[in-house]
Amino acid sequence: MGGIANSLYNLTSELSKNSELDLSFLCFNPYLHKKFQDLSSKITIYSPLALQYFFIDFEEAKKNLKPHHFFVYLLIKTISKIVGRNTTRKAFIKYFYRGFTKFHFDIAISFSNDIPRTKTNLGCNDILENGITSKKKIAWIHNDLEELGFSRDYILSRYKGFDTVVNVSNYCKVAFEELAPEFKSKSHLIHNFISEGDILKKAAIENPFQKKSSLTFVTVARIDNHQKRIDRILKISKKLINKGHVFNWYIIGDGPDLNNLKDESKTLNIDQQLHFLGFKENPYPYIKNADCLVLSSAFEAQGMVLTESLILETPVITTDFPAAKEFVKHQVNGIISENSTKSLYSSLECIFTQGDLLLFLKKNCKQNKLKHSNQALEEFKLIL
Repeated sequence: MGGIANSLYNLTSELSKNSELDLSFLCFNPYLHKKFQDLSSKITIYSPLALQYFFIDFEEAKKNLKPHHFFVYLLIKTISKIVGRNTTRKAFIKYFYRGFTKFHFDIAISFSNDIPRTKTNLGCNDILENGITSKKKIAWIHNDLEELGFSRDYILSRYKGFDTVVNVSNYCKVAFEELAPEFKSKSHLIHNFISEGDILKKAAIENPFQKKSSLTFVTVARIDNHQKRIDRILKISKKLINKGHVFNWYIIGDGPDLNNLKDESKTLNIDQQLHFLGFKENPYPYIKNADCLVLSSAFEAQGMVLTESLILETPVITTDFPAAKEFVKHQVNGIISENSTKSLYSSLECIFTQGDLLLFLKKNCKQNKLKHSNQALEEFKLIL
């Protein structure tokens, strides 16, 4: 699961413990359907096949849909290319949910935002506005507003029908309020939901680096060069190898650029040091037992994996984005580099050239362990 789905899963896990709550989900992805259903038998999940046709990507469809359903999926995608993806999705939502308004909820949450910069309509906001009847409607924003392409006009139009708008970092909340000060009363900060106990339990299951003989780096991210900039890691690795540094770097995650990056790593002859492991259901043993976690992103709203790494007492090296400073203390429990390949390389080389630096960071991570268990849940309760 990605960061958004993980955050929702952790929130749901906590809420499902309350016997007074009735929880319902509208899932676009069949994998998430099963994942959330396993949490509790009390959770009602709606996952219409038609939604999957419109909102899951090609690889997910190929993996999860039956052959005849996959054929219909391809047909709908072809039609969408002709008339426009957003036009098709909006028409579908308007038609499909004519009868869905019979469901009445106390609170309805759109847990994923659209991306106006690329004109990507992910459906959650439209479904809440057009197909759900509730006393209160809440919308989540999960990324940097500037990178998403949010403007004042967009915010005023998109979020006028919502009672509450949530951002996952203080920086993003402030940016939202600066663009639309008249929405300040409905603007709230709720950090991503992270289950500290669950992370510690999963991390203790195994040690995948038992025969470790060199420094070990790990990166856990969607393999997407636009935001996560995994391509930076290849350039940095090549340069470190040329300098004679010995290391193994494990990259965990799936995404659109995975195969191209694996091919490039072979071309650069760095595939013996750089290991693409693909998606891992449980990445936490890798984070816990690595010497350092590296985040190479061009932008983030919060960067959940930084918090998860610090909970596991593993130092982090991250590119600089505004919310990073809310969790990482530079030269204390990690290193915040400038947001460039050159600066990130320099930060990593310091780990090799300053022999006591990594030990110092690890010691601080243990002595000043990040506590995150109830923060997001308490923030969430305030908006109900």
